[in-house]
Amino acid sequence: MYHAIIRARVRSLWRRIGTGDYRAAVATAAPDLRFRFAGDTPLGAELVGRDGFEEWFRALYQRFPGIRLTAREVLVRGWPWRTTVVVRLDVAATLADGTPYRNEAVQWITLRWGRMTADEVLEDTKALDEACRRQDAAVAAATA
Repeated sequence: MYHAIIRARVRSLWRRIGTGDYRAAVATAAPDLRFRFAGDTPLGAELVGRDGFEEWFRALYQRFPGIRLTAREVLVRGWPWRTTVVVRLDVAATLADGTPYRNEAVQWITLRWGRMTADEVLEDTKALDEACRRQDAAVAAATA
């Protein structure tokens, strides 16, 4: 029963994030959250704390306005004092030059008593880096 409740909460949270409400994720984070977005891209990060986590989300939505993040699969194991959640995500956006961006990611989360204490995200960094470059070029061309 516990796992079903957590799975439903995670799906609900991703529905909110998918509409741009990233503050819902920030609200679930422990004050000392450890967040890592793997890869050597403009979005790559390794940080501690809610403020940095919120800033990372703000940068994501600023770089990719209208990005859609959709949970495809959610796996849960463990107990309330140490729960592991794995989420498969679909990522979709329309870049400033009009081209579509599609990617997929895996998120590995640790919860303690309902608070997210660790969050690690792995996305296809080659595709993400190319999308960042295209986005930067299109924005630069539009402002030139």
